[in-house]
Amino acid sequence: MSGLILRGLPMCLSQLVKFALVVATVGPLCFFIGQMLPRKNFRYDVFPFKCYKWERGGEVYTKLRIQYWKDRVPDMSQYIKSMYAKRITVFKDVKFLKQLVVETCIAELIHVALIFVSPIFLLFMDGAWGVGGMICYILGNLPFIMIQRYNRPRLLMLIERQEMLAKKRAERAAKQKEGATNE
Repeated sequence: MSGLILRGLPMCLSQLVKFALVVATVGPLCFFIGQMLPRKNFRYDVFPFKCYKWERGGEVYTKLRIQYWKDRVPDMSQYIKSMYAKRITVFKDVKFLKQLVVETCIAELIHVALIFVSPIFLLFMDGAWGVGGMICYILGNLPFIMIQRYNRPRLLMLIERQEMLAKKRAERAAKQKEGATNE
Protein backbone atom coordinates (compact mmCIF):
# COMPACT_ATOMS: atom_id res chain seq x y z
CA MET A 1 0.00 0.00 0.00
CA SER A 2 2.74 2.51 0.93
CA GLY A 3 4.61 1.59 -2.27
CA LEU A 4 1.56 2.56 -4.29
CA ILE A 5 1.39 5.93 -2.54
CA LEU A 6 5.11 6.57 -3.06
CA ARG A 7 4.89 5.72 -6.76
CA GLY A 8 1.97 8.10 -7.15
CA LEU A 9 3.69 10.96 -5.37
CA PRO A 10 5.86 12.21 -8.24
CA MET A 11 2.82 12.20 -10.56
CA CYS A 12 0.83 14.14 -7.96
CA LEU A 13 3.61 16.68 -7.52
CA SER A 14 4.08 17.15 -11.25
CA GLN A 15 0.35 17.76 -11.67
CA LEU A 16 0.33 20.24 -8.79
CA VAL A 17 3.24 22.09 -10.38
CA LYS A 18 1.40 22.17 -13.72
CA PHE A 19 -1.71 23.48 -11.97
CA ALA A 20 0.31 26.19 -10.21
CA LEU A 21 2.00 27.23 -13.46
CA VAL A 22 -1.29 27.53 -15.33
CA VAL A 23 -2.83 29.54 -12.47
CA ALA A 24 0.27 31.75 -12.25
CA THR A 25 0.07 32.45 -15.98
CA VAL A 26 -3.65 32.72 -16.76
CA GLY A 27 -4.68 34.67 -13.65
CA PRO A 28 -2.23 37.56 -13.99
CA LEU A 29 -2.78 37.70 -17.76
CA CYS A 30 -6.54 38.14 -17.32
CA PHE A 31 -5.92 40.61 -14.49
CA PHE A 32 -3.75 42.84 -16.70
CA ILE A 33 -6.29 42.64 -19.53
CA GLY A 34 -8.94 43.76 -17.02
CA GLN A 35 -6.77 46.68 -15.93
CA MET A 36 -6.45 47.84 -19.55
CA LEU A 37 -10.19 47.74 -20.33
CA PRO A 38 -11.74 51.19 -20.81
CA ARG A 39 -14.03 51.86 -17.86
CA LYS A 40 -16.46 53.97 -19.92
CA ASN A 41 -17.70 50.84 -21.74
CA PHE A 42 -19.08 49.22 -18.59
CA ARG A 43 -22.70 49.74 -17.62
CA TYR A 44 -23.97 48.16 -14.43
CA ASP A 45 -27.62 48.51 -15.43
CA VAL A 46 -27.57 46.23 -18.49
CA PHE A 47 -26.82 42.56 -19.18
CA PRO A 48 -24.75 40.87 -17.84
CA PHE A 49 -24.06 43.17 -14.90
CA LYS A 50 -27.55 44.36 -14.00
CA CYS A 51 -29.12 43.13 -10.79
CA TYR A 52 -31.68 40.45 -11.52
CA LYS A 53 -34.98 39.98 -9.69
CA TRP A 54 -33.97 36.50 -8.47
CA GLU A 55 -30.97 38.06 -6.68
CA ARG A 56 -33.39 40.24 -4.65
CA GLY A 57 -30.90 43.07 -4.28
CA GLY A 58 -28.16 40.70 -3.10
CA GLU A 59 -30.33 38.93 -0.52
CA VAL A 60 -29.84 35.58 -2.23
CA TYR A 61 -26.12 35.84 -1.42
CA THR A 62 -26.89 36.64 2.21
CA LYS A 63 -28.38 33.15 2.48
CA LEU A 64 -24.86 31.90 1.64
CA ARG A 65 -23.60 34.04 4.56
CA ILE A 66 -21.42 35.99 2.14
CA GLN A 67 -21.22 38.96 4.51
CA TYR A 68 -19.15 36.82 6.90
CA TRP A 69 -16.56 35.49 4.44
CA LYS A 70 -16.36 38.03 1.60
CA ASP A 71 -13.68 40.09 3.33
CA ARG A 72 -11.52 37.02 3.92
CA VAL A 73 -10.81 36.27 0.27
CA PRO A 74 -7.85 37.97 -1.43
CA ASP A 75 -8.41 41.45 -2.84
CA MET A 76 -5.84 42.44 -5.47
CA SER A 77 -6.24 46.14 -4.64
CA GLN A 78 -4.64 45.45 -1.25
CA TYR A 79 -1.49 44.20 -2.95
CA ILE A 80 -1.29 46.36 -6.06
CA LYS A 81 -1.48 49.99 -5.04
CA SER A 82 -2.11 51.27 -8.59
CA MET A 83 -5.51 49.55 -8.53
CA TYR A 84 -8.72 51.30 -7.60
CA ALA A 85 -9.15 50.84 -3.84
CA LYS A 86 -12.21 48.71 -3.15
CA ARG A 87 -12.66 49.52 0.53
CA ILE A 88 -15.03 52.21 1.70
CA THR A 89 -13.35 53.45 4.85
CA VAL A 90 -14.97 56.88 5.07
CA PHE A 91 -18.13 58.49 3.76
CA LYS A 92 -17.26 58.56 0.05
CA ASP A 93 -18.75 60.80 -2.60
CA VAL A 94 -21.07 59.62 -5.35
CA LYS A 95 -18.38 59.82 -8.04
CA PHE A 96 -16.15 57.43 -6.08
CA LEU A 97 -19.04 55.04 -5.46
CA LYS A 98 -20.08 55.03 -9.12
CA GLN A 99 -16.51 54.20 -10.14
CA LEU A 100 -16.48 51.43 -7.56
CA VAL A 101 -19.64 49.98 -9.11
CA VAL A 102 -17.88 49.93 -12.51
CA GLU A 103 -14.92 48.18 -10.89
CA THR A 104 -17.28 45.46 -9.62
CA CYS A 105 -18.39 44.91 -13.22
CA ILE A 106 -14.80 44.55 -14.39
CA ALA A 107 -13.92 42.18 -11.55
CA GLU A 108 -16.97 40.07 -12.34
CA LEU A 109 -16.07 39.98 -16.05
CA ILE A 110 -12.51 38.87 -15.32
CA HIS A 111 -13.61 36.06 -13.01
CA VAL A 112 -16.18 34.89 -15.55
CA ALA A 113 -13.45 34.96 -18.23
CA LEU A 114 -11.23 32.87 -15.94
CA ILE A 115 -14.02 30.30 -15.69
CA PHE A 116 -14.38 30.24 -19.48
CA VAL A 117 -10.64 29.62 -19.97
CA SER A 118 -10.56 26.92 -17.28
CA PRO A 119 -10.60 24.10 -19.90
CA ILE A 120 -6.93 25.01 -20.41
CA PHE A 121 -6.23 22.69 -17.49
CA LEU A 122 -7.35 19.80 -19.68
CA LEU A 123 -4.56 20.65 -22.10
CA PHE A 124 -1.76 20.87 -19.56
CA MET A 125 -2.72 18.30 -16.96
CA ASP A 126 -3.20 14.57 -17.41
CA GLY A 127 -6.70 13.02 -17.51
CA ALA A 128 -8.58 13.28 -14.25
CA TRP A 129 -6.00 15.75 -12.94
CA GLY A 130 -7.00 18.17 -15.70
CA VAL A 131 -10.69 17.76 -14.91
CA GLY A 132 -9.96 18.24 -11.21
CA GLY A 133 -7.84 21.32 -11.92
CA MET A 134 -10.57 22.80 -14.07
CA ILE A 135 -13.25 22.16 -11.42
CA CYS A 136 -11.06 23.66 -8.68
CA TYR A 137 -10.44 26.74 -10.81
CA ILE A 138 -14.15 27.18 -11.54
CA LEU A 139 -15.09 26.74 -7.89
CA GLY A 140 -12.28 29.10 -6.88
CA ASN A 141 -13.62 31.89 -9.10
CA LEU A 142 -17.32 31.58 -8.25
CA PRO A 143 -17.03 33.25 -4.82
CA PHE A 144 -15.44 36.33 -6.41
CA ILE A 145 -18.34 36.63 -8.87
CA MET A 146 -20.84 36.27 -6.03
CA ILE A 147 -19.05 38.98 -4.05
CA GLN A 148 -19.33 41.44 -6.96
CA ARG A 149 -23.01 40.60 -7.46
CA TYR A 150 -23.63 41.01 -3.71
CA ASN A 151 -21.78 44.32 -3.42
CA ARG A 152 -23.14 46.02 -6.55
CA PRO A 153 -26.79 46.49 -5.42
CA ARG A 154 -25.61 47.61 -1.99
CA LEU A 155 -23.35 50.23 -3.58
CA LEU A 156 -26.20 51.36 -5.84
CA MET A 157 -28.46 51.83 -2.80
CA LEU A 158 -25.69 53.84 -1.11
CA ILE A 159 -25.34 56.02 -4.23
CA GLU A 160 -29.10 56.60 -4.26
CA ARG A 161 -29.02 57.64 -0.59
CA GLN A 162 -26.04 59.94 -1.16
CA GLU A 163 -27.76 61.61 -4.12
CA MET A 164 -30.97 62.04 -2.10
CA LEU A 165 -29.02 63.62 0.78
CA ALA A 166 -27.22 65.97 -1.62
CA LYS A 167 -30.56 67.00 -3.14
CA LYS A 168 -32.02 67.71 0.32
CA ARG A 169 -28.94 69.73 1.28
CA ALA A 170 -29.21 71.76 -1.91
CA GLU A 171 -32.93 72.40 -1.29
CA ARG A 172 -32.21 73.47 2.30
CA ALA A 173 -29.44 75.79 1.16
CA ALA A 174 -31.74 77.29 -1.50
CA LYS A 175 -34.47 77.86 1.11
CA GLN A 176 -32.00 79.47 3.49
CA LYS A 177 -30.72 81.70 0.71
CA GLU A 178 -34.28 82.59 -0.29
CA GLY A 179 -35.16 83.33 3.34
CA ALA A 180 -32.09 85.57 3.71
CA THR A 181 -32.96 87.42 0.51
CA ASN A 182 -36.55 88.10 1.67
CA GLU A 183 -35.40 89.73 4.90
